[in-house]
Amino acid sequence: MHNNLLGRVLMGLAACAVAFFVILGVVAVLPRTLQDALPDNVLGGAAVVLAVAAARRFARRAR
Repeated sequence: MHNNLLGRVLMGLAACAVAFFVILGVVAVLPRTLQDALPDNVLGGAAVVLAVAAARRFARRAR
């Protein structure tokens, strides 16, 4: 399934979902005061960085 375009797109979407839930889990563990102090842009940026790193990893594997 990794060889076709649809398989790679699905793996990319899965990587984005995993990155989102990892960031959500990390934020849930943080103390409430630290959660309130973090801007939303930091959390969104961290999720994007994790998703891009995972997508690049899967793209290298498919070649």
